[in-house]
This record gives sequence, structure tokens and C-alpha cells, in this order.
Amino acid sequence: MSIKSAVIIETKEHLEQLMAEEKQVILYFSSVDCNVCQAVFPKLMSLAEGYPIKVIKISVAEQTEIAGQSSVFTVPTILIFYEGREILRESRFIDFLKVERTLNFIKSVQTGQSEE
Repeated sequence: MSIKSAVIIETKEHLEQLMAEEKQVILYFSSVDCNVCQAVFPKLMSLAEGYPIKVIKISVAEQTEIAGQSSVFTVPTILIFYEGREILRESRFIDFLKVERTLNFIKSVQTGQSEE
């Protein structure tokens, strides 16, 4: 079993290309000097392991334009997109139960097991 890894965004164009190619993505906004970000990221990656979703890591210090356009003003921030639409936003104090429920929803929709 391979371990999921995050895609590191280097340019706005790179992000736009990935968003156009992928049906569902997690955008993870962080900063290298944020201790909470460093603690949250491995937990997010572990959680995302069992789901058909790409994790995209964005440094707010390096990608200020992307952060601003995404209305990200604090880190860590997790945005989950499904079919190009934001369906979950968690900032600072991440509720991993919400993240997991959202990932379960995406997985159920993809496998045709919609919730009744």
C-alpha cells in the first residue's frame, strides 16, 4: 500500500490546473512557523489516506495571492472542494470529525451509496 503524499503548490497556475483536473481536493493552508500547522498536517494526511481525494498543501507565506483569493486569514485552514465547489471550511481549531464526515460523504457519492 502506498502512502498518500500532498502536492505542494508553487504557482497560482499550478493550483488552477489541479483544481480543473481533480473532482475532489483538500486545500491545506499552512505556514512553516506555525506549530499547530505542523501538528495538524500528519493527522490530515492519515485521515485522507482512505479516501479518493488529493491533498494540496499551500504555504500562506509563499502564496499570499492564493490565500487572499481563498479568504484564508488564519492557519491552519482546510478547504474541501467537491466538483469545483467548496463544501467544508475548517480554520485554526480543526474539527476532524467534520472533515471525516465530509470525506465519507464524498466517498458515498462516488460509490453510489447515497445517504437515505
